[in-house]
Amino acid sequence: MRLDQIESSFDEAVFVDGLPIDEVNAGIRRVYDEGERSGAPFPVTRAKMLAYALANAWLAVNRDDAFAGIVERHYLDSRYGAGEIARIQSERCGAIAERDFPEENRRTCAAWAEGRFFTQCDRSHTSPDWDRILTLGIPGLLAEAEARYAANPTPFTESAAIACHAFRDFALRFAAVCDREGRQDLATELSSLAARPPETLHEALQLAILYWHVQEIEGEWVRSWGIFDRQYLQFLERDIAAGHLTEEGAEELLVSFFAFFHAESKGRDAGAPFCFGGYLPGDGMRDGCNRLTRLAWRAFRTLGTPSPKFSIRVNPDTPHELLRFAAECIQEGKNAMVFANEPLVREAMLRRGKNPADLANFIPIGCYEPAIMGKELSCTMQCVFNLAKPVEDFFADGAAAPETWDETEARYFATLERDLRDALAIAREWEIAWRDINPSPILSATMAECMGRGLDVSQFGTKYATSGVVCAGLATAVDSLLALRTVVFDRRMLSFDDFRAVLRADWEGHEDLRQFALRRTPKWGGGNADADALGQRICDTAADIIEHAPSAKPGGFQMGLWSIDWCLHMGSKMGATPDGRRAGAPVSKNSGASFGCDGEGPAGVVESLSHLDHARFPDGAVFDVMLPRRTIEGEVGVEFLAGFIRAFFAKGGQFVHFNSLSPDKLREAQRNPAKYRNLQVRLCGWNVRFVDLDRAHQNWVIAEAEGSGK
Repeated sequence: MRLDQIESSFDEAVFVDGLPIDEVNAGIRRVYDEGERSGAPFPVTRAKMLAYALANAWLAVNRDDAFAGIVERHYLDSRYGAGEIARIQSERCGAIAERDFPEENRRTCAAWAEGRFFTQCDRSHTSPDWDRILTLGIPGLLAEAEARYAANPTPFTESAAIACHAFRDFALRFAAVCDREGRQDLATELSSLAARPPETLHEALQLAILYWHVQEIEGEWVRSWGIFDRQYLQFLERDIAAGHLTEEGAEELLVSFFAFFHAESKGRDAGAPFCFGGYLPGDGMRDGCNRLTRLAWRAFRTLGTPSPKFSIRVNPDTPHELLRFAAECIQEGKNAMVFANEPLVREAMLRRGKNPADLANFIPIGCYEPAIMGKELSCTMQCVFNLAKPVEDFFADGAAAPETWDETEARYFATLERDLRDALAIAREWEIAWRDINPSPILSATMAECMGRGLDVSQFGTKYATSGVVCAGLATAVDSLLALRTVVFDRRMLSFDDFRAVLRADWEGHEDLRQFALRRTPKWGGGNADADALGQRICDTAADIIEHAPSAKPGGFQMGLWSIDWCLHMGSKMGATPDGRRAGAPVSKNSGASFGCDGEGPAGVVESLSHLDHARFPDGAVFDVMLPRRTIEGEVGVEFLAGFIRAFFAKGGQFVHFNSLSPDKLREAQRNPAKYRNLQVRLCGWNVRFVDLDRAHQNWVIAEAEGSGK
């Protein structure tokens, strides 16, 4: 099927089975209220809520659909923040915070209102064990859950059995709908999947779609589809050997499969993440790229849609042809991909005590946050922290003027430590709260350690349980501190109090001074030794605090150096800063330079980043590369991109992704969106169509493109 046909299948779907939205929401609420009134364990009630939703959600199947997968669940799951399941999650979040840590919750709300930090119960960064799902299938998961419940009847084992029964019944229900609508092929396949594990590539992909629906209706985002070319290779090879598929037919099937995600979400879900390549399990350190890798990437290129998004685990043995192919996609604007430095990520995981035998199953969760598939509850955005906010505190009403640069620097680090420790103490409360907010029986049922220990993922039953602490605004912090040092202490251009007055006036009447701060003071990402040393000290200090902070999870807190688009909110709550930034403007994005301040281009940013120990960022660190169009054109451009990735990783970088955008073209797209409907941009850890962004995000992308010198 063509992409437009697949999109039409979703857009024009006629739901033929299920209850109206209001009735489903009311039914979920009845199940919940009944459980609360009867005093039933909440994990059991949670599983019954899932079962009710799966039994009654609207389903559709069309004549030409490649897969059974059209489920009207936007009103059910938390991905869209609407519907009864999301409302119940929100209610329990508020009630439990008020009951168990009311003062701490008020502090985090106040801190986020200032753009300082926020903490949360992060249910949006999870991955099931795709190996077990594909190996055991629905009946295998169900049999294991039933056996565990029979041997040890607890609220968790009961909830897992209920959830797995609901999964099987969902497949059978969809089969009946397909049969009634004249799709006996899909009906037969779904009935088979309810009775045995998948045997063909189509069956394996169909099972994955069904599971995805079930987990996200339960309440946790599926933020990785696993290591795709490794997990599905056996099905492809079996089909080809049996004559069921040719490579061409398999590629067409993959086009339909990947197009499904774009058609279903229209970019509302930050992309469906698929991982490729990397070392295989075992001691041989053999790279896993194979014929399925090539087929999947050709399908990706054919589609050219913002979703799905691909992650490539790069190591010294990664085939050069794969990097070249990815570079050609970037040339064409099909850049929904991120590159991971596999040896560096492995080192970060080893330092955190992970078993070397598990490292072959590392995947990027969501955008670029490493985790062990099937063995880790990572919660990679448990806390988001603004490294630049402590600078603004210097200029608050009543704050005493520091007399020396050493005093200034010491005050910054003291405030950083105070705020970060406070944020982590509150984040610990949210770690504990998850088990009362959203026990996760279907996700837990895929995890071998959860089933063996009889503990839900929310009870930290996985082999590894960690919480990510996202640290944003590094360049703004470094640039502001060094601009303050230059203007007040080195050149004595203004007194501290006079500089405070300039910033309080948002630089009004002092444009020359603002341009000096923007252009002539040391900058992170410019290869400046002072900036690099200060950035390294900030990161090391934050990592020391994060690594040793008390956590409710056995794996503790992990530092990440990224921001995604939270840097817009943080900046919107801040006044002007000494680096020349105006009040309300975004703080710096991810680990790179502030827009327009990378005077040495990407090479300068790489030099600055090389001074950081990226293995101290087990929650991920990413460099956004915005390149002039001329640098990536033709054969030279392909080799440049492939070489840049290798060089960046050789310098110790962790993740990297690319944009090449013309600000003039982007402005034209603002004026004539219909003409540029398919213009996509790498926004953060995901791609979007530029015309689908709101004006603030569009202007932010334009500013980034302008800052790259195009």
